[in-house]
Amino acid sequence: MDIRQLRYFIAIAEEGQITSAAKRLNIAQPPLSQQLRQMEDELGVILMERSGKRMELTEAGHTLYRQALNIVHQMEEALSEVKETGEGIRGTLSIGVSALSAYRLPEQIRLFQQKYPLITYKVWKGDTQLLNQWLERRTIEVAIVRLPHSLNNCMMIPLEEEPFVLIVPASSPYASYERIHMSEIAQLPLIMPSTPGLGIYDLIVKEFSRLGVEPHVICECPDISLIVSMVAASVGSSIVPISAWKRHQSEQIHGIPLEGTSIYSSAAVVWQSGRHLSKAANRFIETFS
Repeated sequence: MDIRQLRYFIAIAEEGQITSAAKRLNIAQPPLSQQLRQMEDELGVILMERSGKRMELTEAGHTLYRQALNIVHQMEEALSEVKETGEGIRGTLSIGVSALSAYRLPEQIRLFQQKYPLITYKVWKGDTQLLNQWLERRTIEVAIVRLPHSLNNCMMIPLEEEPFVLIVPASSPYASYERIHMSEIAQLPLIMPSTPGLGIYDLIVKEFSRLGVEPHVICECPDISLIVSMVAASVGSSIVPISAWKRHQSEQIHGIPLEGTSIYSSAAVVWQSGRHLSKAANRFIETFS
């Protein structure tokens, strides 16, 4: 079994279909099917089984998939090291970021770029579920997310905590408030960041429950810039981390500090435990330590 076959197997495992994997690899379908059969014959196990129109990994297939990812990425890292000529670490660093954590990334990349100018970047933005898939599939090596998160098998470095603020339209009678109690916010039409069960949404809902009030949620949205736009258009109000508010300040909205609550928001740098990381990813993680 060689590195080429492992790349083929990774594509089949991730696409779930020989046809889709063949298109991704830009090869014909019959040779790809033959390669899968050869791998199964060589190993003496069934790696994939049909489930309707898709092919699902067996237990042995899952094991090979995890190992194949490690082997392929170690090979790519080794080739990258060989190509280095003493000028410094080079290569591509793939980073994922959630919508409410994106504000940290530009400055962090700028600082990292000063130290490692030969590194290029691929930045992916998505919700927790997408980030989880991308980390597992090695689409990204590192992610910056809001806590609490629901990522699997991840190690993390928590970043600093920060308070939340209420943002309201400039036309709102609350816009002149210097502070507002958390329980009072529940009666407002709220645009909630993220979706149920993930991060900030869950944190805010639990805090309302602790205070014995039920929030009047009219909209859920994972994108902070869109939330701010809707608040500016007087669709509703929202509760966001203070850093997100400062990043999107405008004359159309006002931010009001909260009282009567002890909830804080914090972000974290996360990566898959037990996985090989490139030198670029390791150096990037170290900048947060």
